[in-house]
Amino acid sequence: MKYIFKPEGFEEGCRLWKELILDKAAHAEGMVRMQFFKSAPSALAVGTWKEKSYAEAFMQTGAFRELRQKIGPLLAEAPQSEHWELAEYREGPAAI
Repeated sequence: MKYIFKPEGFEEGCRLWKELILDKAAHAEGMVRMQFFKSAPSALAVGTWKEKSYAEAFMQTGAFRELRQKIGPLLAEAPQSEHWELAEYREGPAAI
């Protein structure tokens, strides 16, 4: 999910995403990895799930409803969702 914040809403929006989504996603069924990238005024949340259905189920939880309500006034435009299918993956020797 790509978020574009108003300049004055960037830090608060990122904090809210971490507070409301990250820990809940980490414990969600089917969650493989959740990453959050930021470069003001944009942020990108990338979730990797065992199957698409797990991601869809998590998106329907109250956590995302609450996030949308709280960050709405901080956004410059509506969040943009994209769905990708992993084609290739490899970790290097420095991977944790």
